[in-house]
Amino acid sequence: MMGLAGGRSLPRRTILTGVGSLTLLAMSGCGSLAPGNIRARRRITQSLKSFDAVKSVNAQVKSNFEIGDSWTVLISLNDDPGREETLAVLKDAYRRVEGAVGKTYFSLSVSWKQNGVSVSWSLSEKGESEATLDYLRDLAKPSLKSMNVGGHHISVSRGDVKEFPADVIMVPRSGVGVDDSFDLDGMTIKVHTDTVDFTSVPLREVVDVVDSKYRDEATVELTDDHHVYEKPTLDVSAFGTVSDGLDVTAAAKVLNIVSGNQALQSLYVSTVSDRSSGGTEGVRFEMESGDFDAGYPPEKGREVLAAARESGS
Repeated sequence: MMGLAGGRSLPRRTILTGVGSLTLLAMSGCGSLAPGNIRARRRITQSLKSFDAVKSVNAQVKSNFEIGDSWTVLISLNDDPGREETLAVLKDAYRRVEGAVGKTYFSLSVSWKQNGVSVSWSLSEKGESEATLDYLRDLAKPSLKSMNVGGHHISVSRGDVKEFPADVIMVPRSGVGVDDSFDLDGMTIKVHTDTVDFTSVPLREVVDVVDSKYRDEATVELTDDHHVYEKPTLDVSAFGTVSDGLDVTAAAKVLNIVSGNQALQSLYVSTVSDRSSGGTEGVRFEMESGDFDAGYPPEKGREVLAAARESGS
């Protein structure tokens, strides 16, 4: 019997095994060809396309004999959909997909262009808030690269920028948190806030004080949910390399800039991250009412504080 591989024949047992596997897959109710999944896909597509704002629907199912089926549903909306049209999809799409697939696991996301910005929104059974959509629509502008939404949080990406943006997002609104990230002169800058108003933090001055020789691979992060300190923290990893050690004089400039700030409770100044280990060398200062503690490690903290006093005098 002639096979498909360069004219060579395949053993009859191999062919029968393959056919048997496909038959078993279909009979078990799993796989994209299973009658139940064909009906579910048709129901998902027809139901979601009935929304005025929906342009297309892509529903894919993957099967696993151990864990069963799982669905991935992607909804694309028309560009610049109206508020009410968008909200209708966000509020009801999850329920409609759940009604089609039952207890089978599925993920559901909606994407569209809003004022020139690519938006991706992951929907959940908890429901989506009008406040999140309203904040997103207010923030969307052509200068942004993308916006991703999950729960009550919006992540904004600007990509590479030529100058520090005048409209960096520093404050949450109506319980909706936000990230704003961008790359400038080799540095990565990110603001993350869920509850804290960071408008008083002189972030641009902090970025400006980083010398050009240290900007490549430097990071500046302002967050109210630091993965280590769990408090409003400014993390500036920009002053030298681990092998050369922390440039104390350069790092001290940040202390002079943020001294007295009431929003910050922690400051970390350090070298850039080491490529091999991922570690940094730096000093962490606790802040209370704008004042710094002695820093940790204390010996390096004394050096940075002394340099700050000297440069500030």
